[in-house]
Amino acid sequence: MKIVCTQENLNQGLNLVSNIASKNTNLPILNNVLLKADKQGLTLVTTDLEIGIKVFVRSKIEDEGEFTVDAKLLNSFISLLPRENIEINLEENDLHVKTKKQETSIKGVEAEDFPLIPEIERQNKVDISAVDLKKALSQVLLAASLDTSRVEINAVNFNFINGNLVLAATDSYRLAERKIKIDNNNERDLIIPLKTVQELSRILNENHSEKLSIYFNENQIMFVFENVELISRVIDSKYPDYQQIIPQEFVTTGVCDKKDLVPAIKSVALFCKQGINDIRVSIDSKNQELIITTASSGTGNSVAKVPAKVTGHDNDIVFNYRYLLDGLNNMDDNEVIIKINNNSSPGLIQPIKNQDYIYLVMPIRQ
Repeated sequence: MKIVCTQENLNQGLNLVSNIASKNTNLPILNNVLLKADKQGLTLVTTDLEIGIKVFVRSKIEDEGEFTVDAKLLNSFISLLPRENIEINLEENDLHVKTKKQETSIKGVEAEDFPLIPEIERQNKVDISAVDLKKALSQVLLAASLDTSRVEINAVNFNFINGNLVLAATDSYRLAERKIKIDNNNERDLIIPLKTVQELSRILNENHSEKLSIYFNENQIMFVFENVELISRVIDSKYPDYQQIIPQEFVTTGVCDKKDLVPAIKSVALFCKQGINDIRVSIDSKNQELIITTASSGTGNSVAKVPAKVTGHDNDIVFNYRYLLDGLNNMDDNEVIIKINNNSSPGLIQPIKNQDYIYLVMPIRQ
């Protein structure tokens, strides 16, 4: 195997694939990246047996071949080299990396021991804006459960339905849902592991593709954009029927400016009870304002008032302020709407201009 490529191209490819390779003591080969050189070019591959990623790196292939080396080591090393052409040669079980002023030999393992990544048929294709998907993922990932014992919610629900991709995530304390328009008639409801979606979000943030294609079947899903393929298993379970907990009507709503609401919440939250993070949101119809309050025997109390357009009667609810800020910080609109029924039902927050995003928060019951 003999390859010539630029440091910039190789570094970018290794940055994309090396995150999946982790310190696996049971199967050390999973710590490695597979370098596969053939007539198509150089392909970098990593997998943890649940997620696999392939990145095509533009290069000149003088001799075909394949080999694996420690992904983190190679990534760190290549990132420190100057931006010039790199020559890579395989000699026995050593990968020789040569630049104008440096020669390095890296120990590795033969490629035949590297796990095969299952191929997925390119069917049920969905084309989607990479920019839209990146934004949508940032809006729902924050609500996904981190509890790995509940696999169905340690995930993001991808529901292809009625010309939309509906993304949803919940940790039982809050729920985020975002709809994206797509051109697709193949309806399917899939649960994608949180780790996969986090990796997809990370790659989208590092990649500047405008378009992305999704292929799926009952067991697998694949995301393809530019020179990257990300393939993952699908969780064999049923996602919770979260629609039933979203109130169809609300008795009180308040519309306010996010730039006023966010600092008010942050300042009042300094005085909330440690570990509870409770703030009370009161909606005052007479004075047309939101009143944010909290009190703690240890720190004191605080009250902040935010101008609002209020409809309905006076109402109040207690929220975890961190959950409120998570949702608000992922809304681009200047104006947001808060809808509540009472202090025991979930409250809903939405950007005024984008009704395709909803963020539902369960109250803290006093």
